[in-house]
Amino acid sequence: MLGRLLLILIGSVHVTYAISMLLKRKSSQRSVKKSYRRIEGEDKISALPDDLLVHILLFVSTEDAVRTMILSKRWRFVWTMLPKLWYPEINDDNTHKIFTSGLFGRFLGRLFGKQRSIWRFVEESLQLHKAPILELLAIELGPRCPVNVDVEKWIVDAVDRRVRELGLVLNWSSKPTSLPTSLYTCDTLVKLYLSYKILVDVPSPVCLPSLKTLFLQHVVYKDEDSLVRLLSNCPVLTQLGVDRHHHDNLRNFTIKVPYLEYLLYDYVELGEVDNQVIGGSLVIDSPALKIISLRDFSEDSCSLEDRPRLEKASINVYQDLDAKFMRSLSSVVYLELGLSVATVAWCNAINFSQLTECKLALLYDFDWLDSLMMFLHKTPKLKVLFIDQVCSFSHGS
Repeated sequence: MLGRLLLILIGSVHVTYAISMLLKRKSSQRSVKKSYRRIEGEDKISALPDDLLVHILLFVSTEDAVRTMILSKRWRFVWTMLPKLWYPEINDDNTHKIFTSGLFGRFLGRLFGKQRSIWRFVEESLQLHKAPILELLAIELGPRCPVNVDVEKWIVDAVDRRVRELGLVLNWSSKPTSLPTSLYTCDTLVKLYLSYKILVDVPSPVCLPSLKTLFLQHVVYKDEDSLVRLLSNCPVLTQLGVDRHHHDNLRNFTIKVPYLEYLLYDYVELGEVDNQVIGGSLVIDSPALKIISLRDFSEDSCSLEDRPRLEKASINVYQDLDAKFMRSLSSVVYLELGLSVATVAWCNAINFSQLTECKLALLYDFDWLDSLMMFLHKTPKLKVLFIDQVCSFSHGS
């Protein structure tokens, strides 16, 4: 119904293209009045009701959505009701431009004028934003962002507006930043993405009753208890992504999530700090797990509890896996495997009775032919096989 209505109102012109044309026409005129006369008879979008205009603005960037306030009084506050806000950091070759003058020109100049970082645009636009509920707030801050920016205030405001999906990338020069305690008790949060200079310092009590997706990329943890406390208080968590580095302040990484179905775990560091090898462990205790992607070159021990019935697996490790882990792979239908000295020993001991599709990564300097033939004898239902030779697992798969 919505698609048919838009076609009737604006013909075959794409929504985002139509809005960009309005902005260009607006910017090319010397006065608002003259510009309006130019596009009068073509501007069918402005006649739409507010809720439909808000829906249309979801198809353009947040930056362009805010820019529509210069079109006319009709558009001045439409963007402030957007339920989704996305603030990617400014690139060197993509500085913001302003096309108007006067009061709005000065305001938009602060938002879109040549900036070193997106943070000021985030700060001032969030102050004007009025939507009572936020479906999505995503913010990325780069190295040029001042270290005293009050990120905590933005998150508190998002929690107060019952945010459902929150993404925060702090790739700035500041030390890892703690998040407000209210985030860890947000009962509406469904998806949470945290990246880089973030300190995962989980208070007590903590409860995220609606959280289904959690992604932790290169964050720092206060301690192992903070990680355990976070994961154990996400009762409906089904998807977990972890991308680690060896300065994350953890030696043992424990994943105990009863209803977890999808796990991505990536730890490609060599496990050396100050020239000393630190032995750690990865423990996965998730009986409902169906899909796992494990890339671990740390040589930490790795164990899988409760023997979940896996359906798909991507395994690329340097260390030996325990017997429970190996047996869990016998049920997979799809398998990606880095064939190395460590993996050959255990994969030849497993009958892959359900495997129908497999992708193998083979090292150039590894004598893999005999191991490959033995592996194929263990896969009676195999239909599709991809073989790729790589110089290094860390770059090749």
